[in-house]
Amino acid sequence: MKKTIFFSVLLVSIFFLSSCTGNAVFLKDNKSFTQTDPKNIRIYSVTDPSDKYEVLGYVSTYSSSAHDDGDLLKENLKKQASHYGATAIIRFKLNMEISGGGGAEGVAIRFLQ
Repeated sequence: MKKTIFFSVLLVSIFFLSSCTGNAVFLKDNKSFTQTDPKNIRIYSVTDPSDKYEVLGYVSTYSSSAHDDGDLLKENLKKQASHYGATAIIRFKLNMEISGGGGAEGVAIRFLQ
């Protein structure tokens, strides 16, 4: 009986934890911009762009079921940044875990005209 309860609790826990996702946004200020198209957001991981820009804030996304799908995490991050009017993400980092989860993070920016 104890084994049955233990395995039931274990299976329910795995079910709920298997699809955990989350996002975090820390905006620099309360400026609001028109939403941009996520397909047009450029990503810079090693160097910052030479064009002038303003920082909108920090964006991140996480999924416990990424299963080595860095492209999906990158697309989720672009979608998130697009809601705030970003035109690029700088200092991009992709973190994949052995357990199958992973995350992406960066600084959302908007190029100045």
